[in-house]
Amino acid sequence: MIQGCWVYLNMLPSLYAFAAKEVKTELIPISVAGWVIFLFGLIFETVADYQKTVFRQNPENKNKFITTGLWSISRHPNYFGEIVLWYGLLISVIPFFQSALTALFVLCPTLTALQIIFLSGIPKLRKAGLEKWGNDPEYMAYIKSTSTLIPWCC
Repeated sequence: MIQGCWVYLNMLPSLYAFAAKEVKTELIPISVAGWVIFLFGLIFETVADYQKTVFRQNPENKNKFITTGLWSISRHPNYFGEIVLWYGLLISVIPFFQSALTALFVLCPTLTALQIIFLSGIPKLRKAGLEKWGNDPEYMAYIKSTSTLIPWCC
C-alpha cells in the first residue's frame, strides 16, 4: 500500500501534465531530454537488478557480495537508476507546468531520493552488509574504493 502511494506521489507531475490545457512548445527539447534521462535511469536500474539476480542465482556466489558490472562503479546502482528515472520523469513534464506552484513537483523525486539515501534504502543495506561481511577485508576494500550511489563519484 505504501509503495503504491509512493509511486503515485512520484507520478504526480506526469498526471498533472496529462491534465494540462496547454504546453510551452519552446520547452519541448527539455521534455525530450527528460525522457532520455528517464530511459537512462530505467535501463541503469534494470541492468543493475539483472546483474544482481544472475549473480545470486550462481551457487558459487552464496554468501558473497557482488562487485562486478555496474556494482563495480556503485554500491547501489539500482538506487542510482531509480533516482535518475524519477528526476527524468519530472524534467519531461516541465513544458506542461502552468504556474510557479508546479515547481513544488520537484519534491516528488527529491523525497524519493532522500528516502533511499537516508531512510529505508542505503542505510539498511549498509548495516546488513557490515553485519554480514564487516570482518571481510575484501568487503571493506570494496566499500572504500566504490562510490556509495553515484558511479565514479565520492
